[in-house]
Amino acid sequence: MLKQIFRWIEKNEWLILLSLLALILRIPSLIEPYWYGDEGIYLVLGQAIRKGLVLYKDIHDNKPPLLYLLAALAGNVFYFRLILMVWFGATVTVFYRLMQVLFPKNNKAWGLSTLTMIILTTLAEGNVANAEIFMALPTTTAMLIAYQSVKSKPPKKGWKWLSVGVLLAAAFLLKVPAVFDLMALVVWLAIFEKNKVLEIIKSLKDKRIWLIVVGFLLPVAMSIGYYYQRGAGERYFRSALGQNIGYLASWNTGEHSASGFATESGLIKRAVVLLIGLSLFYPLARKYKLSSGAKLTVGWFMCAMFGALLSERPYPHYLIQPVIPLSILLSFFVFGSRKLLKAVVLTVMAVAGIYYYQIRFWYYPILPYYKNFITYISGKENKEEYRAYFDRRVNQTYQLAEYLKTTTNKDERTFIWGDEPYIYALANRLPVGRYAVAYHVIDFNGYEETLEDFDKYQPRVVMVMEYEEREFPGLLDRINTDYVLVDKMDRAIVYRRINGTK
Repeated sequence: MLKQIFRWIEKNEWLILLSLLALILRIPSLIEPYWYGDEGIYLVLGQAIRKGLVLYKDIHDNKPPLLYLLAALAGNVFYFRLILMVWFGATVTVFYRLMQVLFPKNNKAWGLSTLTMIILTTLAEGNVANAEIFMALPTTTAMLIAYQSVKSKPPKKGWKWLSVGVLLAAAFLLKVPAVFDLMALVVWLAIFEKNKVLEIIKSLKDKRIWLIVVGFLLPVAMSIGYYYQRGAGERYFRSALGQNIGYLASWNTGEHSASGFATESGLIKRAVVLLIGLSLFYPLARKYKLSSGAKLTVGWFMCAMFGALLSERPYPHYLIQPVIPLSILLSFFVFGSRKLLKAVVLTVMAVAGIYYYQIRFWYYPILPYYKNFITYISGKENKEEYRAYFDRRVNQTYQLAEYLKTTTNKDERTFIWGDEPYIYALANRLPVGRYAVAYHVIDFNGYEETLEDFDKYQPRVVMVMEYEEREFPGLLDRINTDYVLVDKMDRAIVYRRINGTK
């Protein structure tokens, strides 16, 4: 028994070391404070689910439901990050296995690409529980199963292809841009794996493709049916699916509408670049007989990069989606013998680099992040100093959350005017209406709806952030009439309802 264990360890020593590295890099995330805004929204919605509220109907955000279900399972930021740590460990294992299939007997390629993937995802906010880092596991697993199935003899059974679609649906139900990973796989099977135009036409009858599509559509359709049954179908479809179109344009237009979408977001131009790139790559790949793995990875990177650039928003975690195939392309460039493939890899990376520069993706320093962690655990800075590294408002968040916990009941609703969802999450309280942040009220013109909920619940405590310059028509009138200023914590003004004492 021990010999078998040692033999397995010796055989998989690179995987073990890389998995340990991935886990070590994420240890600091387990003690991070409540600070990251989007993560706060996920936890507020997760908290709402745990309290029986229906997503999209009773509480709002614009992503599909799986991320909020994970947040509900976690309950707090520590367990959310712990789930992510284990999840990413599984992602590393699946990615390493994919590299073994793509580069048989080349353990240097396995190690290089896996190490690159771990480092690049860490640089791209991979320690934060965003949808993109969770998407990596089902997407990579789907690609692994599909590639193994194509290469296997005899061909794999139909349920394998169905499972590929289900996995990609899981990624899609985490975040919509995963549909472009599905596109990459279908393009690979229907076009890049065919040598003649007639074969491409015949691919319309390819059972593998249809099984993938069915496997993808079934979970999505079931989710739509579920929310319709819960009375939230229209809002689910509009918020998590349809409203995302407006969201794509909102970075430049400032509103969630489709006006100016085609021209201002540059989406059509990038779609044309993607189609031209795929169209040019196909005849080259066919003429020079590039490997199936190379064709899959190049197409995957192109489509995933398109997904990351969908909104022109500069958030680093968007880049996690193309980082997965990019890490594989690195090994094709370093260890591949085909000059054409090296030129193709350089070209697609250069085009992606141009877009990266144009959009000016943000970057969060990594070394200071780990330095702050080491300084804190070594006792060289106190908890307040440690928290303030992430955002000067974090200590304020903890003060306000503690105030809510000591002055209100768990089942009470409260109202915060500002983009501070972590106060709700940390205090285990829910907002009066569907919106947990000010920008949702503004973007979706939810003023009247929120005021109706405000009047319905008559929150005992209202908090207004001094730095929130956007006006809320009607809110100030209610505060002046029914509330009295009771405290000021840092830059937060705390009001209490006049008849709200017990």
